[in-house]
Amino acid sequence: MAAAGPIQDSNGLDRRALTEYLTVLEDIGRVRGLDGQYLVVSESGSEYLVDARLETCECPDHEFRGRECKHLKRVAYATGKRLVPPIVEPEDIAGELGEHCSGEPRWSE
Repeated sequence: MAAAGPIQDSNGLDRRALTEYLTVLEDIGRVRGLDGQYLVVSESGSEYLVDARLETCECPDHEFRGRECKHLKRVAYATGKRLVPPIVEPEDIAGELGEHCSGEPRWSE
């Protein structure tokens, strides 16, 4: 995943990836010891495997509709692979962005 250019958040996906409570975990459970793979857990407890290297997610939105999902975006923001866009205020970002993974979120100016 490359750093993104200008944000075109026409479908609200970036906003949802940042404001919905999604926890990105690495080196735990079924992703233990697997480079570039993360578990993304929602507030409801749903858990999805995200492979950042292959840009895949096991959620229905990605698997069956073939489009980028909020879980892939959340991983990219949490690990610093993508700049957090100025579409939301930092205090509106749900959860601890990047706290449970080795990357550091990067903020656009």
